[in-house]
Amino acid sequence: MRSTLIAIVVLFSCALNAEECKGHIFFYVFDEAGDEAYADFSYYYQKSVSWLKKGGVSTSIHSKSPIKTDTCFSSEVIVPTELLKLSLGYVFMKPNEEIKVIGGVMTGVDLSDEVNEYFK
Repeated sequence: MRSTLIAIVVLFSCALNAEECKGHIFFYVFDEAGDEAYADFSYYYQKSVSWLKKGGVSTSIHSKSPIKTDTCFSSEVIVPTELLKLSLGYVFMKPNEEIKVIGGVMTGVDLSDEVNEYFK
C-alpha cells in the first residue's frame, strides 16, 4: 500500500520549469519509520506539494535509498544513503546541488520556515 501511495503522490508532483526553479526537496520515508510516523509524514507531504511548487520548489517522495530522481534543475540527482541518518526526513537541494538534510517529521509551518530560510 505504501508503494502505491508513493507512486500516486509522485505522479502529482510535477517538475517545475527550470526558469522558476529555486530547488528541490526529497521527502524520504523508509519502512523502519513505523506506520504512525509514515502517516504523519505522508499527510504533511500531501499538504505541502502545491504551495512548494507555487514557490518554485519541486518535490519527490522516496521509500528506498539511494534516492534518485529528476528535479526542476537536473535530469537526475542521486542522494547518497550515508547522508540519511534517520528513517524519514527531508533533503533540501539547491540548483548548485548544495544539500541540507533534516531528519524527522515537520509540520507545515516548520517546513515553510525551513523552506523560506534555505531557498531565499
